[in-house]
Amino acid sequence: MNTHESHLNRLFREKREWRAYVRRRKALPPDYRLVLTHIEKYLFNFAADSSILGVFYDMVELFEEGAAAGRPVIEVTGDDVAAFAWDALAAFQAATWTGGKAEALNKAVRAALAKGNEDGKR
Repeated sequence: MNTHESHLNRLFREKREWRAYVRRRKALPPDYRLVLTHIEKYLFNFAADSSILGVFYDMVELFEEGAAAGRPVIEVTGDDVAAFAWDALAAFQAATWTGGKAEALNKAVRAALAKGNEDGKR
């Protein structure tokens, strides 16, 4: 299998998984569905690639469990839904554009410090 075929296979697999996720999200109670849709919109602002999808797949499972237990959705997420979403993203270690910017900053600072130290500067 060449690289082009494996890339296409990955895309088709991701599309199937996304559709399955959407079906699961639509089956959630209205409050859960509403919160998860808002979390999606929020997290897609930070997505660097498809690794973020894993966050949603895990989150829908957590929401299904909370709904099955009869818990209010805010009891599952906590009052700070943005922090809940961000913590889920961090725990999953999904690639984000902010992560790339943070790494670029760290690299630039290390390079500048190394250059400054070579020049005898502090």
